[in-house]
Amino acid sequence: MSDRLIELRLENRRLKEQVANLENKVLSLVGAISIQSSGVFKDKKHVINDKLLNIINSSEVQLNIVSPKIDQFYATEIKKIAAKGIPVLLITNDRGGIPPQYQAHYDDLKSTDGVKLISNPNVRYLLVFNTKAAIYSGGSLDRQELERSILIATIIEARTKLKKIAEIFSMMLPSFMR
Repeated sequence: MSDRLIELRLENRRLKEQVANLENKVLSLVGAISIQSSGVFKDKKHVINDKLLNIINSSEVQLNIVSPKIDQFYATEIKKIAAKGIPVLLITNDRGGIPPQYQAHYDDLKSTDGVKLISNPNVRYLLVFNTKAAIYSGGSLDRQELERSILIATIIEARTKLKKIAEIFSMMLPSFMR
């Protein structure tokens, strides 16, 4: 009887592994891409901010950000990640193209160890990604602006799409950094 129980347990473990492998294959075929709305609706007010914080805090290798401007809240979050030893590559507008109330955050991030800030006057969208996930939307890394705006966010977790996003991101870098 005990030999039969051991056999069944082993078979159960093998079947669980097969199910997990099948789930991973389905996710890679279908792709893990979702579209969500955020903004002034009560139940949707914090959707983008929550997703952004999840991506920022789940970064293990590197965090990449494209944003026209950054507020104090997200500047602090970026500095926390950099303090953990995770490099942050940030593409944002030129200092002169940023509203005056955001320029102090720009200067602060520029002088932070672990944060590489690149100026690009053509930044008009928000993109935050790491090796696990990406979020693409309109707007900026400004918590209150994201809560007050009605936005559509695309959340991407498919590895092939993340590689494509990384390629597009690298095209925005100066040629000596590619």
